[in-house]
Amino acid sequence: MHVSSLSDHLAQRMRAWGNRVLSGRPGLSENAPLAWLIAPSPANLGFALRTTCAALLALSLALWMELDSPQWAAMTTWIVAQNSRGQSISKAKWRLIGTCIGAICGIAFLAAFPQEPWLLFPLLALGAGACCAEATFLRNFRSYALVLVAFTCTIIVLSGASQPDNIFMIAISRATYITLGIVCESTLAGLFAPRLNTVAHDEIRTRLMEALSGACLSMTGLLLGQKDGLFRSRALMGSIPSLADQIEFSEIEMGPHEHIGDHARAVLASISTFLARGLSMHIHMDAAAPLPETFKQSLSDFAHILTTIPDRLNAPSDLIEAVRQIRADLYHSRTNCLQTATDTLILFEEARTQPNNSEHLMRDLLESRILETALAKLILELDEALQHFIATQAPSPKDHFRFAQHIEKDPVLALNNGLRAAAAICVGGLIWEVTAWPDGATLAMFVAVTSTRFSSFENPVQASSGFLRGAVWAALVSWVLVFLVLPEQASDETLLASLFFPMLVGGLALRAPNSIGTAAAYNNFMPFMIGPANHSRMNEILWFNTTPAVVLGIALGVWTFRLVLPFDPAAERWRLRRKLVRDLRRLAAKESSFTPAEWMARSCGRIAQIIHHAGEKPDALTEAYLAGAMGIMTVGLLILRIQHVLEHHALSPQHTQALQTVLHSIATLHGHTTQPAETAATALAFLRPATLWEPNLSIQMELTRAVGSLEVMKRELADNVTFLDITRRFHLPRAA
Repeated sequence: MHVSSLSDHLAQRMRAWGNRVLSGRPGLSENAPLAWLIAPSPANLGFALRTTCAALLALSLALWMELDSPQWAAMTTWIVAQNSRGQSISKAKWRLIGTCIGAICGIAFLAAFPQEPWLLFPLLALGAGACCAEATFLRNFRSYALVLVAFTCTIIVLSGASQPDNIFMIAISRATYITLGIVCESTLAGLFAPRLNTVAHDEIRTRLMEALSGACLSMTGLLLGQKDGLFRSRALMGSIPSLADQIEFSEIEMGPHEHIGDHARAVLASISTFLARGLSMHIHMDAAAPLPETFKQSLSDFAHILTTIPDRLNAPSDLIEAVRQIRADLYHSRTNCLQTATDTLILFEEARTQPNNSEHLMRDLLESRILETALAKLILELDEALQHFIATQAPSPKDHFRFAQHIEKDPVLALNNGLRAAAAICVGGLIWEVTAWPDGATLAMFVAVTSTRFSSFENPVQASSGFLRGAVWAALVSWVLVFLVLPEQASDETLLASLFFPMLVGGLALRAPNSIGTAAAYNNFMPFMIGPANHSRMNEILWFNTTPAVVLGIALGVWTFRLVLPFDPAAERWRLRRKLVRDLRRLAAKESSFTPAEWMARSCGRIAQIIHHAGEKPDALTEAYLAGAMGIMTVGLLILRIQHVLEHHALSPQHTQALQTVLHSIATLHGHTTQPAETAATALAFLRPATLWEPNLSIQMELTRAVGSLEVMKRELADNVTFLDITRRFHLPRAA
């Protein structure tokens, strides 16, 4: 999965909840037709102007240096230009690394098979496929570096196929174009990005404040039984992986000497756990209804604090002092919860010594104690998030905190991505060899560029949907320039002036959410189709030979994703569901070890995948999948809690056996069965009376934790019986 694309997509989905208005022209929505061109915002216009000037500067320098293919310098400038300086710096660095390694590989490949195309193309496809498969395991632009290795190697091999003696100079030229484009873009972007460190700090603060405010609103809804609280929690948990990925780019802008990014990721991880605990508590409160009066008061006090947090975070006063005051209020609320739990324990012990008290009263006291303790843990999780938030705003020079990131690797997705890229390169080489088309190398080159560029995306069909459209637009604009405008231009200055407006339009389109893919292809390929040079201009015959090869190569690359192992959202959801259930079974069987943080990171990543697969209009099936994924996430955390209880070896053999039976029923879960839920209910019925009458306080606390976990687990396992059955596809009930 290409995480940077997923991050941008999810961030756009979150921003789409509000209807923003462009500052360039009040009253014109950014979703209005051609709003990005008619009334661009100052930021978008500045980006387009800056990048256009950088591309033209790179092109003019390449012409001045008498480079044989100066268009690649302008193309590189558009490729590395991103929405933020951190993204641009990261992409430029990894592009340069990938290009250098790819150039070395290209020389080695052509040296090994100079006159053996039927050996060269399969092995070239195999190498590119391996790079694309490995890129699936990496995050952000690290995966892009491996993709660069694949298609840079292919481009150099194909460019030097007809002149293998000159392969070294071709590779050096390729690296020179890339370096020139990167330097020009970085220089101009740096000139127009003052106070980069301050801007990055502000961006991290804004993102974390929005996440904290959203978590508080979601939790208020969950605790008060509001339906939108559940929907808000799912959406926020699905966006957290993308927010965590974006922090890396802000870290680059701030510099390498602080641990603000680690603390920011810790804030997001604590928010995830906070929401997961809130969901578990929401289910527990439903099961324990009617709620004890003392707990209602604690719940009301905490909900009041939650409702005030967004306004207090956004108040114009000192932010750090405001957060510290919030932590003080949370500490007071948590202390009250623990005190109430202690008072309830005292009442519970007193009631147990009096034979006239009913078991019903004792169960209420036990339930109240469980809920108060759970609420105290929930408050502690939010307090931890705020503690890390303060560390992002007031970093300590002696801070050595590191946040461990847990990245899931998907071998099946990697294999599919590698096979697609390899198949496309083989097809491109086959067409070139069979047809002997003079521009067949160009066709094969752009097949490789397209197929490797999108191979590391989880859904390459969706990711490449606008790419061919952008290439067609580039062809149309280049036709106008080549046939009508450029023949009359005799100097490089007039050539650059003729390219200014078409590039500016492409830069504006690149910032429009609905045309990013189209604009990227348009900006990347238009310079190639124009073919600027010092002593000649592309004529009609050359245009008709080159441009169709480019467009056809891109079309073949795009259609490869539709024909070779095509991405099917329904099949991918089913595969994701099987992975969820299998991981749950392995967790229960202790065949795989997860910490709560690792389990939460994996669960949030999969929730984000479900949202991503849903596209722009999530349906009832997507909601059902989200509910199932959230249920499995909750059950997994409860399994870890029960295993923690068992590790203490404080329970009797009978109680231990009851809990182990529950875990075994989950570990051996198969087909449509209610056995795990029934086993949990049986264990709960057995352990609750034992908890009521256990004289040893330490053992009683362990039993209390087990009982609290089983109450929620029983409910979740019963509600998700159909989702847990991975022997058949998941369908909604007919009534839905």
